[in-house]
Amino acid sequence: MRSQSLRHLTKMSIQTRLCAFRTADKERLHGLLFTPPEAESDLALVFVHGVAMNFYLPPLATFGQELAKRGFHSFTINTRGHDWIARAGNLTKYGGSAYENVEDCLLDLDGAFNFLRQHDYRRFVLVGHSLGAIKSIIYQGTRQRSDVVGVVSCSAPRQFYSERIARQPGFAEIIAKAENLIAEGKGEELLSVAVGPNPGIFTARSHVNKYGKDDRNDCRPYAGRLGCPLLAIVGSAEPKFFLEYAQEMAAAAGPNSSCKLVEGANHFYNRHTREIVENIYQWLGRFAD
Repeated sequence: MRSQSLRHLTKMSIQTRLCAFRTADKERLHGLLFTPPEAESDLALVFVHGVAMNFYLPPLATFGQELAKRGFHSFTINTRGHDWIARAGNLTKYGGSAYENVEDCLLDLDGAFNFLRQHDYRRFVLVGHSLGAIKSIIYQGTRQRSDVVGVVSCSAPRQFYSERIARQPGFAEIIAKAENLIAEGKGEELLSVAVGPNPGIFTARSHVNKYGKDDRNDCRPYAGRLGCPLLAIVGSAEPKFFLEYAQEMAAAAGPNSSCKLVEGANHFYNRHTREIVENIYQWLGRFAD
C-alpha cells in the first residue's frame, strides 16, 4: 500500500495522509487518514459517503477533521460509488454511483478495514451519511465483525419503493423503464433520474438495485444484527420519515442504541456541523482509551 503525505487542509494539530487501499476484486480506492500525533490509539473511525459523494467533501471530511482534532483517528474513504461516474480502480471500466450495487460496500469496507489493520488499528466505528449510513448498517449487520464496536448513522434515507412512488413524481415510470431495459439485456444503459430534488444518473441495473420494488436495502433487519451500539442522527429540517426511520433502526439495534434529532439541520447539516460533531464526540466517549 502506498500513502502520500498532504499539506494540512487547515491550520490544525493533526496529520493528514492520502491513502490507497485495494479490495478483494482488485478495485483501488482512496481515503484521507487524519491522525492526532499526540493521541495514540487502536481505534479508528471509518467514514462512508453517500450517493455521488467522496472522501474529501463535507459533511464527512469535515467530521473527520474535527473529530481528529479531539483525539479520534479518522479515515474518510471512497467507496467504488464515489462521484456520479468515475474510472474504476483497475482502469478497465467505468465506476461511480451510476454503476455500483449497494452490496459492493461489503468488499469496499473489507478493503478499508484490512488497510487499517495493517497500520495497527484494532477497533473501528463506522460513520455513514445518507446512502453511506445504509451501507454501514448493511455491512455490519452482514459481516458482524467483533472489531466494529459502534455504528453512527447520519440521515439514512428510507429507500422504500412504496414511499418513493408516493412522493416522487415519475418514479414508478423510471423503475418500470429500468426493469424493462434489464429484461432486454440492456441493464448497463444509463438513465437520467431524479434523486430527491437533484438530477442523477444510473445504469438501469444500479437504479433498480438501489431503489427497486424488493426493498432489499431496508436497514431495519440489519440494525437488529449489528452486535454493537448504534447512534442514529437526523435533522429536523429533513422530511419526517427520516426521523421515523432513525427511531425504528435505533429500536431494532437494542437498548444501548439511541436516536438524536438536531433542530434546524437539513440533510447536509449546513450551519449545524458543530452540533453533529459534538453529538458524535459525546457518544464516542464510551470507546475512548
